[in-house]
Amino acid sequence: MAALRWHLRPDAAPEPHGQVAQGAVIGALLARLAALDDAQRGVLGAVAAPGILVLLGPGAALPWVDGARYCAPDPLQRMLWLPTDVQPQAPPDLVLANLSARGASLPFLLWDAPQLVLPLGRPLALDRAGLAWLTGELTP
Repeated sequence: MAALRWHLRPDAAPEPHGQVAQGAVIGALLARLAALDDAQRGVLGAVAAPGILVLLGPGAALPWVDGARYCAPDPLQRMLWLPTDVQPQAPPDLVLANLSARGASLPFLLWDAPQLVLPLGRPLALDRAGLAWLTGELTP
């Protein structure tokens, strides 16, 4: 994937529907999730890849963790999720069409730093077993 240029959003950030943790923030987010009760975790799902953890769910249900960033579906291209604070300079419809043509599974998150495409279609349930698996996979 060729590097995209990104810029700050010129308008208000969309309401977050996802939370992105990278590096040391992953451990803090997993600890915060472990402190939640089953009902609070039950409205969230997770997608992970090496060095990144994405929680999906209603904005009000995402637990605050220092250093985490947020993402949301693009208002016009709902299958394309982007950071809430920056956006690619290319129009979202062209970005979606280009990445879909390259085989990106819908919906997907296009993240800026590091630039990556992460499929979001099959989030892991954050029951006790799911949280235990994530903790074992993402922490040293």
